[in-house]
Amino acid sequence: MRYIRKYYFFSQIGLQYKLIYKIMRRYILFIMLINYNIVVQAQTRLTGEITDKNSNAIAGVSVNFNNGLIQTVSDSEGMFALTYSDTLKQRSISFQSVGYKTKTMIVNRGQQTMRVVLLDSVYSLGTMTVSASRNGRFSDYSAQTHQMSTFDILTNPAAMADIIGNMRVLPGVQTNDNDGRLIIHGGSSSESQFYINDLIVANPYSSSAKNVGVRSRFTPDLFSGTVLQSGGFNAEFGQALSGVVNLNTKEREQMTAKTDFSAILPFAAGVTQIDRKSSYSYRASLDYSNQFFLEKTVSSIYNSKKPYQSVNTDLFLTKEFATGTKLTAQANGNYGAGLYTYNNVDGIEFENDIKQAYIYGQLNFYHTFDNSKLSLSAAANLIVDRYSGTEVKQQNDKLVTQNVWNHNKITLQYRSGKIVNRTGVEFIVNPYEETYSFDVDYSRNISNRLVAVYNDAKLLLSRNLTASAGLRGEYSVYLKRFNLAPRLYLAYRLNAENILSIAAGDYFQLPSMDYLKMSDNIGFTSVRKATASYSYVNKNNKFQFDAYYKQYNDAVAYRQSQFIDNSGYGRGWGADVFWKSDFKTLEYWVTYSFNNTKKKYDDFSEAVVPPYVARHSFNLTTKYWIAPLKSLIGTSYNISSGTPYYSDEFPRTKSGVTPFRSRADFSWSYLPKQWIVVHFGCQNILGKKNIYGYEYSRITPGLRKEITAAYSRFFIVGVFITLSHSKTLNQLKSL
Repeated sequence: MRYIRKYYFFSQIGLQYKLIYKIMRRYILFIMLINYNIVVQAQTRLTGEITDKNSNAIAGVSVNFNNGLIQTVSDSEGMFALTYSDTLKQRSISFQSVGYKTKTMIVNRGQQTMRVVLLDSVYSLGTMTVSASRNGRFSDYSAQTHQMSTFDILTNPAAMADIIGNMRVLPGVQTNDNDGRLIIHGGSSSESQFYINDLIVANPYSSSAKNVGVRSRFTPDLFSGTVLQSGGFNAEFGQALSGVVNLNTKEREQMTAKTDFSAILPFAAGVTQIDRKSSYSYRASLDYSNQFFLEKTVSSIYNSKKPYQSVNTDLFLTKEFATGTKLTAQANGNYGAGLYTYNNVDGIEFENDIKQAYIYGQLNFYHTFDNSKLSLSAAANLIVDRYSGTEVKQQNDKLVTQNVWNHNKITLQYRSGKIVNRTGVEFIVNPYEETYSFDVDYSRNISNRLVAVYNDAKLLLSRNLTASAGLRGEYSVYLKRFNLAPRLYLAYRLNAENILSIAAGDYFQLPSMDYLKMSDNIGFTSVRKATASYSYVNKNNKFQFDAYYKQYNDAVAYRQSQFIDNSGYGRGWGADVFWKSDFKTLEYWVTYSFNNTKKKYDDFSEAVVPPYVARHSFNLTTKYWIAPLKSLIGTSYNISSGTPYYSDEFPRTKSGVTPFRSRADFSWSYLPKQWIVVHFGCQNILGKKNIYGYEYSRITPGLRKEITAAYSRFFIVGVFITLSHSKTLNQLKSL
């Protein structure tokens, strides 16, 4: 069951074909009239030399200027060169290379030369692996790790400023428009976990209506980076079979005092206040959305009786007590409600009265001891998610659920020379209550508790070779089951531009509450996964090829009138290609993924290709900065092969394969003033009708209905204003 969609950062509105045709015709004609050979504003050429502390040149250093808007790589003599506009307000430049600590500097207006010295680091060799800078943070490792900046997310036309939407352009990731949740390497959406500052966030997705894609609950500008790990992850991270989305909140020095206002059609408004003091920084935001205008102007499969409304607030504080001692606190609260009706394939009307309240809070404490070799981190979160809905499964029924999640963790890290060791213990408490009413009440209470211990050791064996080994053990108090998961990672640098890496390990996950409601005589599902990755980086290109193999064991399966057990199994393998490149002010991302997965699970009598997995998926995303127009134009095109669909009745046999699916997206960000951003975005601009399966009648044999996205198109028009002392900040910091 899916819920009414909450519009979080950007609201979305379906657009009729004639209207979008007129709007886009004007935009396209306007853009075509531009002479791209116009002489742009004054340019400065910056050259530099990069060396180590012994004055030896370092080749292959990734140079990112203006938050990655301009990128290059140092040559064999450690030299680099780039050209930037003198009108840029943000002129930070960062240098990152395998085996060295990342360095960030400020380029003065008109500066033409610079010399950079990088210090040794013991972090892993994966070129796309990123270490958080907070005290005690252990470098995540994975043969397939990709980082996205806030700028990447806000300017990706496929994302609409949503963390999840942006990930559809990454290799190994699929999302379906009628659902929106992440599908990584053929695994269901429940096989991946979201972590914020090292703790699992239960139910990170917003509410949505049936066949409307969900979004993340959290705004991307709260985080310093968003990292997707799909090729294995270290032992500290558990309860995930396919992938981990790792979010790290911003450091105090990354936060700048300002006030942001947003106004978005059809109707949404928000305000964010950020301030930074000598020892602490805080961020507070409030957003409100109302779908009244949407329901009155756009046709959909729903008939709204009470338009869905939601209120969302975020609070974040980071406090430094002394050198090496810091506390972060954050909270999120959301309430949404609405009443709508819809007809199923048999024409029966359902009236769904939705109410949902979501409260999230988290504390993180970090301390580095005097010798700087030993550090301690402690963290705890608490999430309360309460939902009620009517006519969920059949007429005149009612469902009420309350899910409480509490994750606690203590970690001790030791760092000496080329060795880093991280040991920790964690405790998860997950009480769940559900009442389903239909003539009589059916109730179920579950109190699931999990204890885990882990150890990760990382060694820099040489300048070109790094290794990481981890071991994780978990015990479920509720199921009385134990597991032990070893993990290994190796990376070898062939030269400055070429790196090979592999990862292998076991990964375990508790059954979902939908299964635990049926039986407590089941155990963990496990995946044994091996991945290999090759990456190549030069001045203008980042290329990565990945291959993986995964084997499912003890998957939950059942048959009608028979008990549920862990008799399921399966395997999957595939390959991904990722290419990110830039030419002057044009940036493009190209992704292709191949997946071959078969699983025996749920009530399937044999191993089948899951109905949510496409074998082939291709994506092309481009961003082009037009300086004379102060505009960033973005396009994205995604195409994937069809997926199988099955009969509803046991035994579930394959009925066919859906047609190929595709979607084209467009966005335009314009700066009339440096502190004002006007943004237009449209998803599925061509109005392609994509089919995700079929709903079958339980009354008339052979009668079926196509399952498609609820709206054929979405578009937004937003105005974002930033007030600050410098009057140079905006909500797209790289523009």
